[in-house]
Amino acid sequence: MTGVTTAGPRPRAEQRTAGVLSLNKPAGITSFDAVREVRRIYGERRVGHAGTLDPTASGLLPICLGRATRLVDYFHAQPKTYHCVVRLGERSDTFDLEGTVTPGADASALSEASVRAALGAFSGDILQVPPMHSAVRHEGRHLYELARQGREVQREPRQATIHALELLAFRPGRVAEAELMVTSGKGAYMRVLAHDLGEALGTGGLLGWLSRTRYGSLTLDGAVQLAELAAMEDPREALLGMEVAVAHLARADLGPAQAQQLRRGQAVWLPRGQQPADGTECAGMTPDGRLVAIGEVQGGLFRPTKVLA
Repeated sequence: MTGVTTAGPRPRAEQRTAGVLSLNKPAGITSFDAVREVRRIYGERRVGHAGTLDPTASGLLPICLGRATRLVDYFHAQPKTYHCVVRLGERSDTFDLEGTVTPGADASALSEASVRAALGAFSGDILQVPPMHSAVRHEGRHLYELARQGREVQREPRQATIHALELLAFRPGRVAEAELMVTSGKGAYMRVLAHDLGEALGTGGLLGWLSRTRYGSLTLDGAVQLAELAAMEDPREALLGMEVAVAHLARADLGPAQAQQLRRGQAVWLPRGQQPADGTECAGMTPDGRLVAIGEVQGGLFRPTKVLA
């Protein structure tokens, strides 16, 4: 397993680990491989990632530890940015280089202008058919399990949102390359975007390279690599506070007494000047910036729905 150490686990039974790790996943390992290594390094059983990166992809993989695993779904609601290369003039059964690659139509006639024009149809709310090689379930089974058996089933299109789509560079040729920067919402597949762009241009297309560079408030520049993490005397120093998972929520600033009430699962009144609109989901924060609870505000009353401290 490339890029993953195999030393024995570090006993940390006396320590309680909770937080978010901003990991720079290398290409060549699965997201589960990365989680398994993080679990070993920290000696923490409760570890989960927020958003799978395919084995061939690299980049930002947020990993939640301890109580922070309860916040994975809040990460999913935040936008992600990808830097990728689409190869035009080739096709693949997995829509990337992991699968069986076959020639498409000659892409020599494509130009930067024609690719840029085709990209216009892929901005905003779009529909994508999940690939057979994906974790989407069909009648209780993952699609990738059926694909490995040589089966293909009907899949319904799903809505995805592309917030921003920029053509960074175009390299012409029999197999042309379009280098893109894409910011997307939950459930968008870059492999499907590459495939659909190739079909729209009449040449076929596949995803040749992918790196996730941003996820919510996290950026790749601040992410740690597995080798760096394994070499740390105390890897807890690499953990971020749980609040990064809910950076997109409205913030409710709490006094010490209010924070204590929320820890007991009790509702608290917010000061008049800090009352968001009714029905707003908020992150309740202590004066020093720690996340206590997530809740909903109604008539100035903050009702906790998830207590974390």
